[in-house]
Amino acid sequence: MYRVLLPHLVEWKDDKILQHSFAYQQKPADGFHVPAGTLHAPGSALTIELQEDSDVFAMMQAVVGSTPISKDLLYKDARPSDVKKYGERIILEMVNWKISGDPYFYENRHTPPLLIKPSRNSNGEESWIYYNARKFSGKKMIVHPGKRYMSRDAGVYNILVWRGVGIYGGINVEGQNPDMDELLVCHDRAVNETEVWNTGDTDLVVFKFFGPDINRDVPFLPSYRGRAK
Repeated sequence: MYRVLLPHLVEWKDDKILQHSFAYQQKPADGFHVPAGTLHAPGSALTIELQEDSDVFAMMQAVVGSTPISKDLLYKDARPSDVKKYGERIILEMVNWKISGDPYFYENRHTPPLLIKPSRNSNGEESWIYYNARKFSGKKMIVHPGKRYMSRDAGVYNILVWRGVGIYGGINVEGQNPDMDELLVCHDRAVNETEVWNTGDTDLVVFKFFGPDINRDVPFLPSYRGRAK
């Protein structure tokens, strides 16, 4: 890793470090599970991320498009004493190379939406969209126009109303309205049925975000290590 990547960090002049990266075409509503310490770039479209508070940021690309990036962002969360002692090498020590170098990264980290089959009815449905971990998880709920959908979960969560208008547990909500697009649903309300009523004429789309160990039934991807020849 030092021989291949370190010269790009030392020279800090272009984006040629990207020649060593994996790249995947993303589909709308698709996602990836990217644990802390994994080399990655943001998706090329609007992205919703769940991140741990301990996340460490190190920008390892000197140029993005035609925009030069300050090298201060490479060292943003490294201790000055470590930078002085180890230079650019300290950043490479922060990377989880087992995951970042996995030749089957796509198979082991690609997380497309998974329909929760018992949730689907004529009024709406839910899908897992954040999974493959118990530190956090999340679902996407769709309620069809004019319909009332009953929601029940394993514990406290917060929501982001992405699109549409409605009434969530008796509270008016509206997507893309900063004053009406977020709620915290406490444990006692979450574990009982909560009515979600779509009062609009388009689908009401809601994202649910859960903290550690709330969803014991969160799906995990099977480990993939290639097929034996």
